[in-house]
Amino acid sequence: MNRYSPPPRKHQIAARSLVWVDVGGAPHPAIVVRLEPGEDRAVVLCGTGTRRAEYAVIEVPSRSAAGKALALTKDTFFYATQLRSVRLGHLRASSGRCPPDLFLQVRLLVEGALSILTPAEQSKGLAEDAIPRAAQTGAASSAVGGSQKTEEGG
Repeated sequence: MNRYSPPPRKHQIAARSLVWVDVGGAPHPAIVVRLEPGEDRAVVLCGTGTRRAEYAVIEVPSRSAAGKALALTKDTFFYATQLRSVRLGHLRASSGRCPPDLFLQVRLLVEGALSILTPAEQSKGLAEDAIPRAAQTGAASSAVGGSQKTEEGG
């Protein structure tokens, strides 16, 4: 063993990173869609192993190239309704990284989700201290592209 080995690398959280976030008290894999500079939060698309009858979904089989790149241990479904705005301190970094072609699909799904999900829906199931502060929650609907719904209904 080389005593001059570098220390293990910490995983940096950035767009396309795979992270873990607790939703409804259980850990879920999530893809970081974007970080909000100066707001200490990230917009993530959470995955689940539960197949549901929803149209807006991206299925990632664990044995696929994307599943392996994300280091998924089971088939995972990313639903538009599972978009969340989460404080960075509540994300646990992983070694997985979203491949560019899958990330394009994620961005398209998220763009549609942001146009209909309210800030309250974007924090559903998160621990109270994981939810961005009220002034930041409205920013959760800031553009990935397109017009977004806000708490005021605009």
